[in-house]
Amino acid sequence: MKAYSVSDRNGDEGYSLVVFAETAGKAKSYAARTDNFCDYGFTGIRATRQPMLDKYYKGEPEMDWFDPRDRIAMVRYANFECSTEMSFAECNCEECPAKKWCGRYERETDDPWWEEGEK
Repeated sequence: MKAYSVSDRNGDEGYSLVVFAETAGKAKSYAARTDNFCDYGFTGIRATRQPMLDKYYKGEPEMDWFDPRDRIAMVRYANFECSTEMSFAECNCEECPAKKWCGRYERETDDPWWEEGEK
């Protein structure tokens, strides 16, 4: 099985998931039936190969953001991060198992105006 990052075609929503499928078309077809992408339909979403995530296939059709191992892999190898719709505090970045590889965590904590608990 191959890993695909699936998102809306224009990247407007800032939401994506990792789907395991044999082809990009099958990944899109699966994603189009999920709650997050059902309004977009097949042509409104895109699937991009993520070969570094292939080895994380465990028999499930998609990776689970709430599973610490999956989250680390998604952040480390596919540049996933919490939605920008969530504040830094809502993301609970300090407790995130993937913060070591997270671009958002790095950007937020490198900000000279950042102080713990402010964001």
